[in-house]
Amino acid sequence: MADHCSVHALSDPSDKDLCQECDHQHDQRCSQCDALDNVLVHIENLVHSAEFYNKEDKDEASYLCRTSVNAIHSWKSHQLRSVHQDQARIDAINLLDEHSALIVSDWAMKFIPQRYRESQQDWFGKRGMSWHIAVVFRQVDGTLQSQSFVHLMQSSAQDSLTVVHIWQHILKVIKEEDNGISQVYMGQDNAGCYHSNPTILAANIIEKSTGVHIKQIDFSDPQGGKGAADRLAARCKSHIRVYINEGHDVTTVEEMKTALLSNGGLHGVRVTIVTLRSVFSDQEQSKITSVNKFNNFQYVNGNIIVWRAYGVGKGKTVTIKSSRRGTLSCQNKTFFAHSFCKNKKEST
Repeated sequence: MADHCSVHALSDPSDKDLCQECDHQHDQRCSQCDALDNVLVHIENLVHSAEFYNKEDKDEASYLCRTSVNAIHSWKSHQLRSVHQDQARIDAINLLDEHSALIVSDWAMKFIPQRYRESQQDWFGKRGMSWHIAVVFRQVDGTLQSQSFVHLMQSSAQDSLTVVHIWQHILKVIKEEDNGISQVYMGQDNAGCYHSNPTILAANIIEKSTGVHIKQIDFSDPQGGKGAADRLAARCKSHIRVYINEGHDVTTVEEMKTALLSNGGLHGVRVTIVTLRSVFSDQEQSKITSVNKFNNFQYVNGNIIVWRAYGVGKGKTVTIKSSRRGTLSCQNKTFFAHSFCKNKKEST
């Protein structure tokens, strides 16, 4: 069935670089999809043939039916795109070795300050604290290992510049601890701070300052990017809640760090408070046109190869002629010392 073939469904016929021919025929049928289509058509026919008190009621019922059918078809399309895009993460994991790593990044929902005993006056007018989570995976002797980084910020915009600082800092740390790491794959959701020209074009700057080559940046389908970072955020929130229930307050990033490091901390998790200092000169910056339409970016010999759907077509090559210049720096306090912790290999 044609809409079960992700290569066929996600090819762009208007661009030969983003289109790919299938090596099979689309002559099979899916009984479940056919049954769904038949049910939806039957429901629409019943709505159109039903009697209503007035024309307004019929128009409203027809509208609700039509929008619901469209929503179901959109959900089917989303499922196909999500599964296809997730293959980038699976392939990256399978390609990992002692010299490469996969970094999954995400902003956790802002942490709202909490007190052990809180008055009604304290409950109002709170401002959340930003915290960024990154989980680093690597393969050692066939075993998948992971280590996590939590960056806390009292007040900071969740923008591209902040993400670039954090990525640079993570790569510096893992390079200092393991000089064998030479390249990384980056995976994250479609948040604007990731899926933007400043972040994507900063890869070369980060490589020059850290010595680690960003080989590939992959984005999940919108609303389909829940993963390791979200799971860690849930663990961190539970750990902080235990600390608060012991009679402590968590109203600043310093107290939040103390909470995360309490009771021995979370295994394999490092916590730091970040102060950002950016020094960017007003140099000309290159730009990838319609960057938000591409979901996969690969860096090869100073060029960027982009795809709309992972691995569909040969990709379009973008030459980087100019980029933003400047110094990226990230000040941090002492990390909670942890080596890479061993996990079972993720199921594909």
